[in-house]
Amino acid sequence: MNREKLIEICPVCGNADIYYEVGGYAGAVYHCKECGYVGAFVIEANEEMIEKIKEKYKREREMGKE
Repeated sequence: MNREKLIEICPVCGNADIYYEVGGYAGAVYHCKECGYVGAFVIEANEEMIEKIKEKYKREREMGKE
């Protein structure tokens, strides 16, 4: 069976450079080193999904600069 590798990424910018910040009673909270996202929600994505999220994040940032 060919299982595609999924990577945990930031839901905002698509970066895999996230770290587990706190846990326990409040649940897991992750922090993204790229965009500063802090939250319990991370995405398990394949390479194609990661690229789409990164492209969307880049477009939104460029639109915000105008």
